[in-house]
Amino acid sequence: MPGTAEQFIAARREARPLATFPGVLPLDLASAYAVQEEVLRLTPRRLAGWKVAGIPPFFRDRYDAPRLVGPVFADVVSGVADGADADVFVHEGGFAAVEAEFVVRLLADAPKGPVAAADIPAFTSLHVGAEIASSPLASINDLGPGAVIADHGNNAGALVGPAIPPEAQGDWERLASRTFVEGKLVGEGSAARVAGGPYESVAFLIAQLAMRGRGLKAGDVVLTGMTTGVHDVRIGGEARIEFPGIGGFGIRVHARSPERAAA
Repeated sequence: MPGTAEQFIAARREARPLATFPGVLPLDLASAYAVQEEVLRLTPRRLAGWKVAGIPPFFRDRYDAPRLVGPVFADVVSGVADGADADVFVHEGGFAAVEAEFVVRLLADAPKGPVAAADIPAFTSLHVGAEIASSPLASINDLGPGAVIADHGNNAGALVGPAIPPEAQGDWERLASRTFVEGKLVGEGSAARVAGGPYESVAFLIAQLAMRGRGLKAGDVVLTGMTTGVHDVRIGGEARIEFPGIGGFGIRVHARSPERAAA
């Protein structure tokens, strides 16, 4: 029988929901990232960046880290202009949500090994944006970090919006965000909701990847973590994300088809 990585890749390629976790649920970070590495080895999709998300305290006795990371592939990364609408594709019968996030784009290769958060602006740009979280497995978030890490980080898209001027950065409370689903305000927050601010997420990612023999390259994008919550969306529905003083954009949600799914 195919392993966990193969089954997640096939379900995403075929746009087919999964009723249960395929195989044995990873019970620690090492086994979860081993599945993620197998996904990266087997998929034909081109890696274009990473997502970072916090691990809730009630999961940390088993998954002992403040954050987790997952791959973001080139075929689901899109730029979106202020005031524009973006079409996104999620797994019908699975999990589907939008998250207002601050997105870092690498302007040069990141240094190898640990990097201080204060040094990251020297080789990056900071943008408003969103993560499209989606998996063929509807219960993925309920199962916890082991399942999320194993299945592509529960990622199905990255929207990269307008850049944030350097002078507007650093005072993270002032970089506000709002999410609307079907016209209703469902969450408000700011860049301060990301523990330590967006650059701390990137610093964590660089250190985590270094332990895996990986690194960030020029052009890569990093989704740094949700700021207004994780908001369920439905196929055929709409969302809007606003960053007052910076920009905003609409999101139109569609079903992912086997023809779109590259892996």
